[in-house]
Amino acid sequence: MEIAKRKNWTITLKPFIDRPATLTEIDSIEKQIGKTIPDDLRKLFLFSRHLEFSYQFDETLSEEFRQNFSGDIYWNLNSLAEQYSNFQEWIKASIDPEYNDREAIEITEKQWRDKLPFMDVPNGDVIAIGNNPSEIIYFSHEGDSMHGKILGDNLWSFLDFYSRIGFAGSEDWQLEPFFDFEKNIMVTKGEKVDRYADLLEK
Repeated sequence: MEIAKRKNWTITLKPFIDRPATLTEIDSIEKQIGKTIPDDLRKLFLFSRHLEFSYQFDETLSEEFRQNFSGDIYWNLNSLAEQYSNFQEWIKASIDPEYNDREAIEITEKQWRDKLPFMDVPNGDVIAIGNNPSEIIYFSHEGDSMHGKILGDNLWSFLDFYSRIGFAGSEDWQLEPFFDFEKNIMVTKGEKVDRYADLLEK
């Protein structure tokens, strides 16, 4: 927030941290969706049931990060039921037997069976969370290159990385600069992450 103010970036969602959720509220949402909320996500809701912040800017940070023009972080217990319903519709569309063979459908169903939406992405995609472990995984409704990629081995490692890069945009092309496609891993530490953080500060 201080960097955004200093550099006159546009604050699209002012920082907001709601009160902690109660266990009763969390249990109520679980009943609505018919799914168990992962332990790590429950702990996050017990910190705050709703958090949001986003900003955008017009400058180009560097050629390496030319696709990064904003940052956002969001979660909301109260919208989880609606998010989950929408997420299920995307999954249903991605396993349409008219366009997918049985093997592809089985793989897709298995991959997303225990996942819950964590963040809705502005382009219609979803950043989802698994259960035991609470891996963070990208769901592209168009099956783009980041589809199915693990962004963090668990919720906490993802949030640690994501906060250090100023919540550098949740859309797939904004996350791609930090993904090593040869090794199939998210680059969460090291020179590239440090370079981006330095560009934000300058």
